[in-house]
Amino acid sequence: MINLGTKIDVAHEISLLYELSLSIGNSLDLRDNCANFLNVWMRQKNIDFGSIWIKNEHLNKPNPDNHTLIYANPEFSTNLREITLNHYLMSLLDGTGGVLVKSGTPLFHEINTEQNIHEGIYWIIPLPQLGFIKFYFSQNNASKNAFTEGDSKKAAKVIKKFAISLQSSLLHNRVIEETKQKIRYQEELKKLAVVAEKTDNAIVITDAQGKIEWVNQGFSRITGYFLNEVKGKTPGEVLQGQETNIETRKYISEQIKLRNSFRTEILNYSKTGEKYWVELSIQPIYDNEGILTNFIAIESDITDRKNYEARLQEAKEKAEEASRVKQEFLAVVSHEIRTPLNAILGMMNLIQKTHLTQLQTDYISTVQISAENLQGIINSILDFSKIETGKMTLQKIPFNLKKTLQNIISSNEFKAEQKGIGLFLKFDEKLNTTVTGDSIRLSQVLLNLVSNAIKFTEIGRITIEARLVTKMNNALVVEFVISDTGKGIAPENLKLIFESFTQEDSSISRKYGGTGLGLSISKQLIEIMGGDLRVKSELGKGSTFTFVIGFPISQEPLDEIKQSHLSSNSLIGKKILLVEDNAMNQFFAQKLLEGWGMKVEIAHNGREGVEKFRSKYYDCILMDIQMPEMDGFQATKLIRAESPKIPIIALTALMIEEEIDHFTRVGMNDYIGKPFVADELLAKLVKHISNTTINYTLTSTPKVIADVSEMLYSNSNLEQLMKGDSAQIKQMELLFMKQSEEAIEQFIDFTAKCNWKQIGLLAHKIKASIDMLQITSLKQPIRQLEILGKSDKELPETKKLISLVTETLQKVCEEIKSSHQ
Repeated sequence: MINLGTKIDVAHEISLLYELSLSIGNSLDLRDNCANFLNVWMRQKNIDFGSIWIKNEHLNKPNPDNHTLIYANPEFSTNLREITLNHYLMSLLDGTGGVLVKSGTPLFHEINTEQNIHEGIYWIIPLPQLGFIKFYFSQNNASKNAFTEGDSKKAAKVIKKFAISLQSSLLHNRVIEETKQKIRYQEELKKLAVVAEKTDNAIVITDAQGKIEWVNQGFSRITGYFLNEVKGKTPGEVLQGQETNIETRKYISEQIKLRNSFRTEILNYSKTGEKYWVELSIQPIYDNEGILTNFIAIESDITDRKNYEARLQEAKEKAEEASRVKQEFLAVVSHEIRTPLNAILGMMNLIQKTHLTQLQTDYISTVQISAENLQGIINSILDFSKIETGKMTLQKIPFNLKKTLQNIISSNEFKAEQKGIGLFLKFDEKLNTTVTGDSIRLSQVLLNLVSNAIKFTEIGRITIEARLVTKMNNALVVEFVISDTGKGIAPENLKLIFESFTQEDSSISRKYGGTGLGLSISKQLIEIMGGDLRVKSELGKGSTFTFVIGFPISQEPLDEIKQSHLSSNSLIGKKILLVEDNAMNQFFAQKLLEGWGMKVEIAHNGREGVEKFRSKYYDCILMDIQMPEMDGFQATKLIRAESPKIPIIALTALMIEEEIDHFTRVGMNDYIGKPFVADELLAKLVKHISNTTINYTLTSTPKVIADVSEMLYSNSNLEQLMKGDSAQIKQMELLFMKQSEEAIEQFIDFTAKCNWKQIGLLAHKIKASIDMLQITSLKQPIRQLEILGKSDKELPETKKLISLVTETLQKVCEEIKSSHQ
């Protein structure tokens, strides 16, 4: 199996040869053709000096065995524009990829035609049937040992095509020159045909109507057709086939009708049906009276070049596929992390609203901070992936610059106060207007810069400043400055801090945490917005980050929903269907929605959600995306086919751009990402549900829970979550009893059938309920049973654990029944 590194090397080598092949034949001028090819190869191989020499016999010059300089780079001052190679060197060149000639040898002095060259090495590379290419590497050139005979052999096909291209240039120049001067009669065309016989290219001469009059041997060699088989026909009739591009056919026909000179590439078919590519150059021929007499077509076989292109395209597609797989991996990882994270943050939110001791409050705060940090890391990685693949897009919505900056200050004041440092805003009131742009991404950049400033500042102050650079009739140009008096950055690390996954030094991540993506993402976001993030810093004295962005001035009124006006009153009595397969997310969302006075029904998968929708009326549907049996997309399509109006809001941990676009396409009204904030969900519900309200009073009767010090379970968690509502506590306990009784029956059934995998899944299902009722004696056994079930085979301890779980669950159910009497 070829490893990735080898594939990359092969792809690189192919790309170099492909680039070299592209330089061939772009001009019919002999010197330009040589310059295009030689300059590309010299740049690729870091060659100091190069020249191309052609044998005099091909140039119609005296001394046919001598070689004449056609092109040199750079143009050294020399009087030797023509040299003679001895028979020994000629024999060395014959059949080899090239000859290495080192300084200090007789051959070095013989082929040294340039002034001021005394040391180094020459490479003499044969140019088939024409001459040779001479490369020179100086003694100090680090690349001199990187060029070998192997490089020349790898490029052999390209060199051969180059030689054919030079022959075409020689022939074309000769044909055009002789045609302009001599062609008056048909006999003169036959003389040109004799010359054309010497080239490997295909030469076709047609009459003024495009009918073939003559072809050379190169044409017969490439196509398999001889003159008597094609005379009187057009080349298209003979050579074009099913896969020949129709547009190219039309182009050729149009250019011939217009009597233009042109070049193009076309797929042809040989007599045996084999496909091949040619680069076609067609020139109209006129007599002295300006009457069109013929067309001359020169066809160069470029099949090898096309094969290179195909291989490069294949490599490109594989790279794109690898990128797609990476995106899918990120989407799956994002979903798998966001789903439990939603439950964690949601439960933290509910727990914080209960009566807690100071120690418990500290513990909960620590957990919440860690969960929010994890959420930030996930978002950073996904943002980095979007930017890397060019899928990051910016919104264009109205927002107020002053309010955005004030929000940044408000959200960071507490952190700054905890460290005893000042956080200040300097705002140019000329900017206090509504502009159009992406306030979310701008806030993301500012929050990152301010958070970093707080993180690395122990004493002093942090200042956010917005300055007006210039104001036009319809736009503002604003400079943002974030300065601190923190630890500063060493000069050698100023560029390093903007690199992905990189921090100033490894001790920073150990001390302060972070992925090293924040500044990299911020810089790239600013560049997408048309600016450039810059930094000035002095070690021990602080840092200043600046960037300048232009904003169109909004002509629309700013439509804001103020938090103070956001009320759950309009949701009281509304019926909502929650389609969610995760039990903890079900519990959190249900309690949140019921707390706003809503009536909630739960569907455990998309199929069940569709069935419930068909059987009852709901004011809104909250739809999870990834679920067993039927996912949220499929369920939404079915519901939309029957009801185009019911609001459907996606609950998703998939935050990649393609999935978000998919929400709208399948008919969802909105989405909220996991983990979601309660206020964000409230805003979405208020937005999409009718404002008509159904008023009723929710009452609760506190109940003192019995002493559970000697009981197998505790309902203290339920008491806190239900805020002492005895009816709801009782309802939850009855639900647990029902779930436990069903689980006991299923444990017995699965054990009899030796279905250990289902036992593991069942253990996973009731694990959360056991934790909720604080059945401490089962916390470890139920987790062990879940793990053992994954092996899908009977293990010695499996049945013992099943027996312990079922017996304990039965006892807990009996205790619950007794407490309800």
